[in-house]
Amino acid sequence: MPGKKALSCASAVLVCLWMRPPAPAAQSQKSLLLGLASISGGIETLYVTKKIGAFKRNGLDVDFLLLQGGSQALQVLLSGEIKLISGGGGTAAQRARFKGAGNLLVATYTPTMPYSLYVGKRISNAKQLKGGKIAISRFGSSSDFAARFMVSRLGLDPAKDVTIMQIGNQRERMSALMSGSVDGSVVDAPNTLIARQQGFVELADASKLGLSYPHNNIAATERFIREEPQTVFNFLRAFVEGIAYYRTHKAQSIQMIKEFLRVSDNAIAEEAYDYYSRITPAKPYPNVDGVRGVLEEIALTEPAIQNARVEQFVDSSFIAKLDQSGFIDGLYKNK
Repeated sequence: MPGKKALSCASAVLVCLWMRPPAPAAQSQKSLLLGLASISGGIETLYVTKKIGAFKRNGLDVDFLLLQGGSQALQVLLSGEIKLISGGGGTAAQRARFKGAGNLLVATYTPTMPYSLYVGKRISNAKQLKGGKIAISRFGSSSDFAARFMVSRLGLDPAKDVTIMQIGNQRERMSALMSGSVDGSVVDAPNTLIARQQGFVELADASKLGLSYPHNNIAATERFIREEPQTVFNFLRAFVEGIAYYRTHKAQSIQMIKEFLRVSDNAIAEEAYDYYSRITPAKPYPNVDGVRGVLEEIALTEPAIQNARVEQFVDSSFIAKLDQSGFIDGLYKNK
């Protein structure tokens, strides 16, 4: 049963998710706390990894700590209070890295923004969206970035052909769409199911349009990588095993999604599974193209970052070792 575990933190109150499946007998386990920037779609792959015992098979006793967003996740990582986080892909993390912080991405397991553009039934193509209003959370957010990307890929100019409106969270954006105060909204999976149930239509899916972005990642510090490379390797070895199980065991994974996201609706869990199992890579290399895009975004206001090499922001060596050894491919044989 999930519960709470205290962690000393000078800067914030942290809530620990104590999700511990039955442990197999016998071997010394290294305790490791993984910080989660959020509880959302895609992150359930980590829960699946834990539930199937993959971490323990690799000598790790992993617990999850729910943090209050990406900024706090980066803060506790850089402070050394937590050695690994799920997060660390956005502008704040890459800006910190450019300025000398020790954070590095060692894996990316959601290499795109999990957003779609939903519109009312009267709109059946991009031309009919021209002059319309599109709901996002706030300017500068990932939903804003995804909306502008999708509108551009649909052949429209997001600065001239549509009006991007700050509406708020997913619930508020859906309400605006239902009331007719906007013509379209950015919707994330599995809320895409709710949008369809309300009669709205998907006009675009950012992942299918080729949006590359380091959305869900595993990040560590240079110091931890240098001092405990085997721990990082064991964690990622377990994680790719968990990803393989997730991608090849739909029914069992849907049940775990319900547990992790605390939903009772099978259809919502299946919507999440169908979306994230499609976009979660078997070989979760750090998303170099996505990081490059983040750096380009930062460069609009901080031109100096154009001189940075994208390799400064990632460490692909662990996934490369697992890949080149044949371990990952072996997980999918006879599946």
